[in-house]
Amino acid sequence: MDLDYQYRKDNRALAAEARECQALRHASTLAEWLGEGRPVTAKKVLRRSDVPEAGRVLGVAVPRQVRTAADVPSLHRPWTAAVGAGLLEITRDRAVTGPALSGWGCAADDDVLDRWARALAAVLADTFNDDGDGAEALRIGKLALTLLAAEPAPVGAELLTAIHGAIINGGYALYRTFNRGFGERRPAEVVLELLAAFGAVTGESGQWRISPLGRRGLQILDSRGVELLAAPGAPAESGGICQLKITLSRMRPAPWRRVLVPASATLGDLHAIIQIAFAWDDDHLHAFTVGQRQYGDPYFNMPYDEEETTLAGVFDRGRRSISYVYDFGDDWYHDIKLERLVEPDPAIGYPVCVAGRGDVPVEDRGESCGEDCAEHCGEDEPAWTPFDQTDINARLGQWESLKDARQLRNDVEAILADAQGEAEEMTAFRSALEEEISFPVPAMLLGAPVIVDGLTEDEATLELRARCRGNGTDELVSFADLDFWPGTVEAWLQAGYLAYLDRKFGPLTRPTGWGGVDRPDLTRMCE
Repeated sequence: MDLDYQYRKDNRALAAEARECQALRHASTLAEWLGEGRPVTAKKVLRRSDVPEAGRVLGVAVPRQVRTAADVPSLHRPWTAAVGAGLLEITRDRAVTGPALSGWGCAADDDVLDRWARALAAVLADTFNDDGDGAEALRIGKLALTLLAAEPAPVGAELLTAIHGAIINGGYALYRTFNRGFGERRPAEVVLELLAAFGAVTGESGQWRISPLGRRGLQILDSRGVELLAAPGAPAESGGICQLKITLSRMRPAPWRRVLVPASATLGDLHAIIQIAFAWDDDHLHAFTVGQRQYGDPYFNMPYDEEETTLAGVFDRGRRSISYVYDFGDDWYHDIKLERLVEPDPAIGYPVCVAGRGDVPVEDRGESCGEDCAEHCGEDEPAWTPFDQTDINARLGQWESLKDARQLRNDVEAILADAQGEAEEMTAFRSALEEEISFPVPAMLLGAPVIVDGLTEDEATLELRARCRGNGTDELVSFADLDFWPGTVEAWLQAGYLAYLDRKFGPLTRPTGWGGVDRPDLTRMCE
């Protein structure tokens, strides 16, 4: 049989099942009911006054008294599915029909399956909200479907136990997302009923079986992952520019800066941008709060790594606001709002500060120094730093070199993490260099080529010496006096060594394909 014909035939059958599953039938019904649009709350759900009518339209019972539509799962799930599938859209304070609704009845099979998968992902992420990119919520759905796809598949109480066990084996973060609290109901029952509403499983409690649509859904969840959760208007990972307004809160009047930052920038990059925009010295700890997650430098015991999360990931699924705190002693709180997305301008170098207002306190001096400020900080020391857009952009204009300098500093900190005193620090550098550099390596010494075979320590001067050979002679020279080829690991690490010695070094070029020095797994006390 023609494989292409069989694929089309299977797709047609699966698309018909997807279109007729309860979740999408109710989703399309809600979207049609919107008519010219309905007002929504600040949390993008129906107003309480519209809940009874929406329940009648769907034929589902709703409590007489509800705080919000989100408290009624039989109503909120199809609403979330409709948003995920593009059948309805939220524009400012109104819900309106989405672009997918008009052609929903005759949509192509692949399009129906794509929107079904997006709706399923959206409801999973809403039900098991992990306050991140939704990956853990999708893992919950995948684990349940994977167990049901096994031969033989567990049934009854055995299935619920198997799902629970698979979640526990997935780690604490996954278990915490799974076990968010559903009253007297077990989370495994909730995920199975959710999958049943999408036609991914058939039968009833105790006798669940995976359907052909569920097997296709498992493939889609596995191959596409969090891509399914990308909301219309979310910043694109490549090419998109986020306009952010960063406000130093808890001050009156509150200073603020407006910056344009690539969506591909990490939260670690944003930390460096904030340091420049508010004239901080980066001498203290910091953390971002995204939903209920806290991001920072994991070297300092932060739960999530700021370098592994981009602005595109942070501001997906409709999120528009996060927070940042710098210096856990003075607690400088910053509110960060995504105002809009802009098209990149080839004539502009990003990141860039486009507006701002208000002076900011000088670090470690503060506005509360009071009458003793002159004695404590020095009477000639200013207490405030004025907003200077030109100076901010001059520093941001050196962005790439600043990123490299930050990485170099991180590598030096990693090398010296356990060292106490100059002798141990010298040994730590030698150990790190010998581990990362594949000796022998070529170098230049006073303009002449040499080969560096290894390193040794000079206990008298507390400096590293390099064993070199070239021009028929063997020499022991200062490691700091060598010149290595730019872009190599040895040149990078020598720059770190020179920075440690407070000596000048040439332009930094981060080695391609090298991930930097591994940091030890340390738990540091917060300041």
